[in-house]
Amino acid sequence: MIAWKQWRLMVSFLFMIAHFALLCGCWDREEVNDLALVLGIGIDRTEQGKIRMTVEIAVPRTIGGQMLGGGGSSNEGETIVRSGTGVTIGDAIAQLQERLSRRLFWGHTKVIVFGEKAAKAGIREHLDFLARHPQTRIRSNVFVSQGTAKSVLQLVPIIEQSSSEALRELAESRTLLKKTVKETLQMLSSEAQTIVLPMVKVLPPEKGKKPIQTMPFIYGTAIFKKDQMVGQIDDYLTRGLLWIRNEIEQAHITVAVKGEQGNITSRMIRSRTVLMPKYEQGRWKMTIKVTTEDDIILNGTKLDLLSAKNIQRIKAQLEKDISRRMREVLNSVQKEMKIDVFGFADAFYKKYPHQWHRMKPRWEDIFPNLPVELNITVKVRRPGMNFSPQGVPEPEVKK
Repeated sequence: MIAWKQWRLMVSFLFMIAHFALLCGCWDREEVNDLALVLGIGIDRTEQGKIRMTVEIAVPRTIGGQMLGGGGSSNEGETIVRSGTGVTIGDAIAQLQERLSRRLFWGHTKVIVFGEKAAKAGIREHLDFLARHPQTRIRSNVFVSQGTAKSVLQLVPIIEQSSSEALRELAESRTLLKKTVKETLQMLSSEAQTIVLPMVKVLPPEKGKKPIQTMPFIYGTAIFKKDQMVGQIDDYLTRGLLWIRNEIEQAHITVAVKGEQGNITSRMIRSRTVLMPKYEQGRWKMTIKVTTEDDIILNGTKLDLLSAKNIQRIKAQLEKDISRRMREVLNSVQKEMKIDVFGFADAFYKKYPHQWHRMKPRWEDIFPNLPVELNITVKVRRPGMNFSPQGVPEPEVKK
């Protein structure tokens, strides 16, 4: 009995020693004071064909309770921008690290910006680094800049604490396109192997401000064939693209009702797009069905919005406007650029996998001439707080 107790005590002791060994996890710790926290990444291609990696790094604001930096804008001294150049992105990072006293840490990266030259040369290798590195975040927002990415990261926005934060807020507002590293990789691996990314440019500075004291803004969409940028579309066509891709989040539409003076403005509440591919007797066709719900937020006409007849007239004009936006982006991208950024290839593959494998080698020839039918339905949910137009005498209101 005593031997049994001694054996149990020995086993328990060995069990505790083994667990204590596993708890010693501080051998590879890294102090925050030893790290340079990267907020934004900019990737450019130089005139010599090399890769220039630019990073925006957070700067600690206090040392011993004393604030760093003097007067000026509220974000002065909160970030610094540094660059490194190399044959590959890995070489550029190595050179960049040589010029910093702290080790680069990529786990807080908010945005990745590709310069226009880098985007046109191809971004596959850069995406490979972002996906392969264990610290980079695949939820970081991706942009293409007009000009260089470095010039965007060097901005000192008045409202936000850094240019990276300003870009992140722009992406989260979803007024136009929003894409992450993960979504970009998924697009590159899609059946059509095409990518769409938001494009940013720099607002001119206000009078009396320095050239860098301004904001970036999203103004359109970069179109990629495989991993190379081949064109771009403006914000008007981008909204048509978002409708087709079922990615529209915000939209205000202003229309004129036939035979009436003044305009009507609606705000989209929600929208849903369904791609309906059809294959019949060797012929391919795509139907795009859009159902959107809107509120009326401005009535500049004399129409009474309590009238079902008037609401029907407004709905018809809203449907026509959405259809026109979608037709224009189809003409620009499908007919002229001949690039499938709408997800048609994936829709055909999912519904007709066997027929698709036979058609895939000829898709680039088939797609530009693919018949596309639009089926748009707008539902006006609320006409606003007042049905009658403001400031219009009752006898002039059209019921």
